[in-house]
Amino acid sequence: MWHRVKNLFISLNSYAVLSPDLKVRQQVNKALRDRPELSAEDWFHRFYQAYGVAHPVVIFAYSQLQHYSGLQFGRVLPTDRFHEDLRWSDVCWFDWNLQLYDDCWQEFGVDLRGCFDELQWITVQDFVVGLNQAIYQTIPARSHLEMEI
Repeated sequence: MWHRVKNLFISLNSYAVLSPDLKVRQQVNKALRDRPELSAEDWFHRFYQAYGVAHPVVIFAYSQLQHYSGLQFGRVLPTDRFHEDLRWSDVCWFDWNLQLYDDCWQEFGVDLRGCFDELQWITVQDFVVGLNQAIYQTIPARSHLEMEI
């Protein structure tokens, strides 16, 4: 009996540690509130088209990063730093990066495990450009022509 109670307590404790901090998420969203909100299309045209980042990669990053973090990504700038400005490890589930790998596989047919370190990027722009490069380095040559730039 005590073993089950102890396991339940540990599970609840672990859940709290591994889940997003909703207060921090709310604080970050409040800090972003004064910025104009851009659609995914506007985000692409304003920030990433000039860098040659593929449209599908930008739309994917916009929607998935918003999904993982709960942040209003239309208000996020490319120069925002993941850890200092967006408090990424506080606002996301602990395994957001595993979900990113699964989502990249489903969306692009690319397995980025082992060839993309999401923690090496400092800013959102670094991440999006790096994701684009990782997808194009991994994707078969025939698919390069199928993805629109």
